[in-house]
Amino acid sequence: MKIILNKPELVSLLQQQLIEIEILCGEYDKGTDVVIPSIAEKIVVFFHNSDQVKALLSQLKLNHLDMYCSSEAYNFKSLTNFIGLLKLAHHAGRGWSYSAKLDRSALTRVSQENWWNNKKVIVDSDGIAFTRAKIIKSLASSSSLLLNTSGWTVKDAGGNKSTIDPIPETVRQIAFELLESFRGVDLNKESKLYYKL
Repeated sequence: MKIILNKPELVSLLQQQLIEIEILCGEYDKGTDVVIPSIAEKIVVFFHNSDQVKALLSQLKLNHLDMYCSSEAYNFKSLTNFIGLLKLAHHAGRGWSYSAKLDRSALTRVSQENWWNNKKVIVDSDGIAFTRAKIIKSLASSSSLLLNTSGWTVKDAGGNKSTIDPIPETVRQIAFELLESFRGVDLNKESKLYYKL
């Protein structure tokens, strides 16, 4: 049986999802990598329409709201792979690694469609493009994300090379963008969903 929620219930659900994403991000930041699929499961509810379930933002008629984007622009002429949401950082004792930017000053506004479906945030070593939707839906459904990272190597403090997996930090940055996009938004006022008391 399909359960239909009214506007206050949907707003409450969206606010709860945001709180839970923030809590999971805090856990990830403390070193708990296993929460990444859970973050993806929370994010997918906002945007993904399926035969069974309508996206939360669609139900609330919030598709007009722009999203904050921190991705660099992809240069299709580039011969190297692309990791648009991350920065390369050096950590004492660990060496070089990619990490989420988590920088409010780097945010620009884009449409939800561009943010979710169109903007390439990773292009792997085979030239395969990955959008936020492709990454998040794959992780949320426990599908394997086939990403060729053969060209992505970093050195640790001892000078040893290792291949990196950019997906966890990319998901962390996507969550950051989502949280910042809805921070301070009056959902009741912005929602175009008609609600009769």
